[in-house]
Amino acid sequence: MAKANIMVVEDESIISMEIQERLTTMGYRICATSATGEGAVKKAADTRPDLVLMDIMLKNGMDGIEASRQIRSRFSIPVVYLTAYADQKTLERARATEPYGYLLKPFEDRLLYATIEMALYRHLMEKRVKETEQRYATTLKCIADAVIVTDTGGTITYINPIAEALTGWAQNEAIGKRLSDVYQVVTEDSRSPIADPLARSLSEKRIITLDHPGLLISREQEEIPIDDGTAPILDEAGNAVGAVLAFRDISERRQAEVALKASHEILEKRVREQTADLLRTNEELQEEIAQRQKASEELERSLVKVEKTMEATIRAISMAVEARDRYTAGHQRRVTQLACAIARAMNLSSGQVATIRVAGLLHDLGKIYIPTEILSKPGRLTEIEFTMIKTHTVAGYDIIKAIEYPPPTAEIVLQHHERLDGSGYPSALRGEQILLEARILAVADVVEAMSSHRPYRPALGIDKALQEISEKRGVLYDPAVVDTCLNLFEKKGFVLEE
Repeated sequence: MAKANIMVVEDESIISMEIQERLTTMGYRICATSATGEGAVKKAADTRPDLVLMDIMLKNGMDGIEASRQIRSRFSIPVVYLTAYADQKTLERARATEPYGYLLKPFEDRLLYATIEMALYRHLMEKRVKETEQRYATTLKCIADAVIVTDTGGTITYINPIAEALTGWAQNEAIGKRLSDVYQVVTEDSRSPIADPLARSLSEKRIITLDHPGLLISREQEEIPIDDGTAPILDEAGNAVGAVLAFRDISERRQAEVALKASHEILEKRVREQTADLLRTNEELQEEIAQRQKASEELERSLVKVEKTMEATIRAISMAVEARDRYTAGHQRRVTQLACAIARAMNLSSGQVATIRVAGLLHDLGKIYIPTEILSKPGRLTEIEFTMIKTHTVAGYDIIKAIEYPPPTAEIVLQHHERLDGSGYPSALRGEQILLEARILAVADVVEAMSSHRPYRPALGIDKALQEISEKRGVLYDPAVVDTCLNLFEKKGFVLEE
């Protein structure tokens, strides 16, 4: 792994040269040096180092603390202070700039190396957490349905702009209130209050939907026809940690971007290292290094926890969307199970399997645009109705592309109904024009759909599904994917989840 680029800011030229030599010996690159605070800020702008070693007590003009403050605020570059002494007032100013470490002159090579590596690692972890938080916040704002997130006690922790518009409650007013104060729904016929769906969803740990469309009573007493779906958010142990309520105005059938993720509020854990007395002994400095190592490990665990919580939230919203069509509930989950099994058996990389997993869970998201009565129609679809159904691949692609999921997630969703002979949709792609991941998802989708019950026919069974892909092997479906799928069922004992 390439070593970091480091800028050294030291007004004593001999000391500066000594530090540069030691850093070079350790394998680091010296991208810039400066003897003044003003020069340090300018060179940081020009070279953008990975880390700055900054002498606190600089002569002639801007001191190291002010230079560090500007570098951190303008460029988000981590700074480690170098000092031989400092009064209490100076130390307080230094703490306010949130440095990534202190080195008391003179210092040993091993302490210099450990402090730099810990600072770089901490900066990397903080950057990842911030990027994750920003991506999740953008996702929630892009959701086309109204979404309210609560804790297990029914207190609102998040409300998106669509929900603000429908309920009449601004976010800063709604957060912290009981759901029943903001979300009031009555039956259309008798105007009787409908019981809080979140409490039932949390207690039963399952999706709860309105049996019939209800009326949302907004803050301005406007009656808005809606349907909704409520899903619990579960942690790794299966315990409820909150709930998601997704609802939409059906008076105008506003089918826009569907909720991909609904996440309860993410708290950024800011790691603030307590600065030890600059006169600590070498033993105390070693203890501080150990404490920083522990803090960095906690930050990494926090990132893993955020990602797992978001995964649970994606599943919850996906299940809430599936609840619109009771005949296909669980379809996306079972397709994902089979597609990932095929991908692993074909020795695809862990990254490809992970991408297929997300695409599988979301491959039918575009059906949110399709009226429920068409999705649940028991008879044969008309040509117009089938044309509407076929738009779901493009609709799903547009939704996922807007959230900027890593490629080729959106493209897999777009192509999962393409066929080798060009008879698929939406683009009539052929052969290798279709992504391998999409060819895998296509086979999994067909097998699950044929083996499950649909409103227009009973389940055909797994044998019929396997016969279909075997007969159309090389015509509609990728031969290698078909062979792998057949081997899973016939020789490996693979079974779709209920």
